[in-house]
Amino acid sequence: MSQKFNKFPARIYAKTVLEPDLDIYKKKFQDALFEINFAHCIMLNQQNIINNKEAGLIIKGLKRIREKGNLSKVNFDGNFEDLFFLLEQKLIKSIGIDVAGKLHTGRSRNDMEHTMFRMELRKELIVYAQDYIKFCRKLLYRAEKGKDEVVLLYTHGQPAQPSTLGHYLGAVVEFTIRDIKRILSNIDLVNNCPMGAAAITTSGFPLDRYKIANLLGFSGIVENSYGAIAGCDYITSSYSSLKLSAIHLGRFIQDLITWTGFEVSQILVPDGFVQISSIMPQKRNPVPLEHLRLMLSLVSGGSDQIINTMHNTPFADMNDSEREVQAEGHRVFKKMRRVLPLLSDFIESIHVNKKSVLSRIDKSMATITELADTLVREEKISFRQAHEVAHEVSKLAIYEDVPLTKFNYEVFKKIFRENIGSDSILSSDQFRNVCSAKYFIEIRNLPGGPAMPSLEKCFTEYKKDIKQCSDKLLKIQKKLLHAEKSLRDETQKVLELVIGVNHG
Repeated sequence: MSQKFNKFPARIYAKTVLEPDLDIYKKKFQDALFEINFAHCIMLNQQNIINNKEAGLIIKGLKRIREKGNLSKVNFDGNFEDLFFLLEQKLIKSIGIDVAGKLHTGRSRNDMEHTMFRMELRKELIVYAQDYIKFCRKLLYRAEKGKDEVVLLYTHGQPAQPSTLGHYLGAVVEFTIRDIKRILSNIDLVNNCPMGAAAITTSGFPLDRYKIANLLGFSGIVENSYGAIAGCDYITSSYSSLKLSAIHLGRFIQDLITWTGFEVSQILVPDGFVQISSIMPQKRNPVPLEHLRLMLSLVSGGSDQIINTMHNTPFADMNDSEREVQAEGHRVFKKMRRVLPLLSDFIESIHVNKKSVLSRIDKSMATITELADTLVREEKISFRQAHEVAHEVSKLAIYEDVPLTKFNYEVFKKIFRENIGSDSILSSDQFRNVCSAKYFIEIRNLPGGPAMPSLEKCFTEYKKDIKQCSDKLLKIQKKLLHAEKSLRDETQKVLELVIGVNHG
């Protein structure tokens, strides 16, 4: 066997795994590694596992390395396995192995790394939730502006019933709020600390797991020490929520693409979001929508990549859930951060094409359901009887290419008499009114309907929901800021008590 494989690391292993892994470690997890080291040192000192002098030397050494060690510029040379060992080597060189070697008491790279992963994933989720709440607010603002802008809604790809842009966007606001709540729930799941789990079974040292969790801004600990290392549901759940958001927004964007099509032309897009053809001067292509659809497909696919990486892996410590896959996941969040501001501004910019909407409502007989409903209420007949009358009216109106509001009233009366056996009590004016889009919308005032009073109640509830989500996120952010300050203060306190920083 070739001698070149007898010494760790084999060159090809270093080049294909350890070197790229070090780059990820330096770029993504270096800050978290230092914070964990500071917090663990403080906890060891407070538990009397290391004395004040040792704690002071360790903290001073770590601060010196962080500020002057240029770890980001260190290249892999085979003398260390990863950033953890590189930092440990530098600390030993700085203050000696007899003190530096005590920092790793009661811990493992296992609990350290999963703590790092949770800290960085927590950051991504917080920024994502923040962006999504901002998007939801702008969406709701556009919905309120559109509460009396009539649009035609579709089912099964066919024109169905008139409503308002505000009512339609309200449905988007609702699923967006649900998506935000899912994200916040995932922050709760991620925001538990594995430190103290060590390799998998905790330690015989009297560690204070809650202390280090508090210093790192976690709301609690991952209770079971094996699960703290082996569990990956905090990863799969987080990327599942990201995937769901991408799917939900993608369906909305597909509607917008349909609505901007020439044959439908329900919404008008300003020139700032339109690209022209290189050869066809008449073309107005709202290409940003296609880019949004593409980006959301990439987010969905990227989330699947992370989730599926966990599939059929052992319920144990494994590289499949560690640095490389974590870094890939962060790229998915980065894509989503491109989507939300673009979609937000696009929604703000659109206008309803009133002429096109009313024309298609007329041609599609989209208000005919209300004629049937009115016949039930006013004529005291069954809905099935009313449905038959309305069906014959719409069939004839479509054949003659006449809008319902201009349909021959005498013909309606004849159809009614033939089907019901008596004369309709509706006047000509009543008939035309109940066939109008305006009346159709106004009378649908049940909770969740498009009528103005109902819609405004919904908007009020949406605002409450958004505020609750925002308040919860703010509480999480405040706790993190408080933890950062506590970690700085306690680090400084150790230095001042032990070393005398003014003389060091």
